[in-house]
Amino acid sequence: MAFLSSRSEGSAGRYDLPETAIIGRHPECDVILTVGAVSRHHAKIFRRDAEYFLEDLQSRNGTFVNGKLVSTTHPLEEGDRIRICEVELVFHRDSPPAFNPSSEMTFDGTQFGIVMVDDPVSDDDSSSRIDIRRSGDTSRITATAEAKLAALLKITTNLGQALSLDDVLPKVLASLFEIFSQADRGFVVLREPDGTLTPRWVKTRAKHQEQTIRISRTILHQAMTGGEPILSLDAANDDRFDAAASIADFRIRSMICAPLIDSEGVAFGALQIDTSEGQGRFADNDVDLLAAVAAQAGIVIRNAQLHEQALAQREVEQDLKLSTEVQQAFLPQQPPDVAGYRLRSFYKAAHHIGGDYFDYIRLPGKRIGVVVADVVGHGVAAAMFMAKLSAETRFCLAGEPDVARAIEMLNDRMSALQIERFVTFLLMVIDPVKDVVSIVNAGHMCPIVRKASDGSIDEPGAEESGLPIAIETGMQYEAVPLRMEVGDLALMYTDGINEAMNDEDEPFGIDAIRRIVAAGEDADATLQQLVSAVAGHAGPGPQDDDMCVVVIERVAAEGKLSERETHSDVITHA
Repeated sequence: MAFLSSRSEGSAGRYDLPETAIIGRHPECDVILTVGAVSRHHAKIFRRDAEYFLEDLQSRNGTFVNGKLVSTTHPLEEGDRIRICEVELVFHRDSPPAFNPSSEMTFDGTQFGIVMVDDPVSDDDSSSRIDIRRSGDTSRITATAEAKLAALLKITTNLGQALSLDDVLPKVLASLFEIFSQADRGFVVLREPDGTLTPRWVKTRAKHQEQTIRISRTILHQAMTGGEPILSLDAANDDRFDAAASIADFRIRSMICAPLIDSEGVAFGALQIDTSEGQGRFADNDVDLLAAVAAQAGIVIRNAQLHEQALAQREVEQDLKLSTEVQQAFLPQQPPDVAGYRLRSFYKAAHHIGGDYFDYIRLPGKRIGVVVADVVGHGVAAAMFMAKLSAETRFCLAGEPDVARAIEMLNDRMSALQIERFVTFLLMVIDPVKDVVSIVNAGHMCPIVRKASDGSIDEPGAEESGLPIAIETGMQYEAVPLRMEVGDLALMYTDGINEAMNDEDEPFGIDAIRRIVAAGEDADATLQQLVSAVAGHAGPGPQDDDMCVVVIERVAAEGKLSERETHSDVITHA
């Protein structure tokens, strides 16, 4: 019977598959995944003749196989990795056989009763019963060239084009059992990112095998630390293993443990084979043969790990692409119609998603709130904080007519999250009825305002600016009035603009922004000139920080707009 295995949070570890298995969150599903983002009936696996297929059941978040989104019925192969939200499942065609004392078995060491034990090992290197063979020492190589060549050819043939670890590792063990006919047990242990050792696959043909297998962590560490294979000619009577529970448990007579070495000479795992009583033992030349096999297997296993990492990275990139689309949907797609004003904007994240934020918020009395904010940092965490800020900003402004008080409420709510991030925040509320603009500044750069009457530049609200949002509760903020006449222009921006660096680490600078604003152009030309100037200054290299600009231009008094001016253009997004 085919089955799914998993070590992901929200899944049980192993699921046997009937002819048709429904995967989802509903209690009646065959495979129940208790993760909120999983659909009630998310996907199904069904058997047709001797093959298995996966089908997505029009789920909300999609189903992925080996990093690719499933859009049609997808055939499943041994070791395919199925990702449903944050749960990863591995497809296996056949269940591992039950423990049978007379049969040969290969099984996933993470799914069965494997126990890693710390065996006391003596530091007495004078024992004649334990030998360490250095694979690089040609004087100790006693295996014939023909035997080594045949072994390497056999393991290369067996491994073939295998890319998945769960396909590579059983083939490595199968090759060992063909090369070492006296071996009764073999296993592959890999080092996890946190440094722990995990038995990944085990093979045994012992006639009296208990369900729980003990593996000596101490012996593995010794082989990996020394970077050399360890050979015990008679482990059962070896003085150095007198108290070894792993030796006594399996009644090991002889054993070889060889480290798996990467291209930088670092051990990332080990192979071990051993024999039980009455089944013969390994000879001196076997250690060199296993060392050669381990060298070949190490390359293949490392390639499989890199392949799996590449698949995982592809999934991350797919998630980031979807996150980018979601964040773009959060941002305004076009400016609102505001009597007497023209609004333009530009937004470009440094990475897939960013922490800069701008919004247009309709308020009672025909007012429009224009927000530009910058969450400290960038990337996924900043974007998530930005999404929370967006929702809270709308809530506070909708419920409190006093804009200064609304920002005080916003600060208290964001500070209560107790997340080690803060936000510089600038709000300009346009009131076309009272013909006034109110500015509330929480630690952000002041808007740069150009007066049409004399071309002067001003940055109102500098003295009234408060601390950034989410630093401390109980902060007070002040609303600063600004009257904009026809032709006046105000520019709001984030520090990704003025701090954009060129090849000589020189910032674009606020003075450069002021000169562009002072040039006297309208909102469209001002925005285009600023964006072009920043891009020319920074050059073709990677963008250091998120960039956001919003331009507010007073174009006419209320009731005196031309037909063209009553419809603002679509906001510029980059």
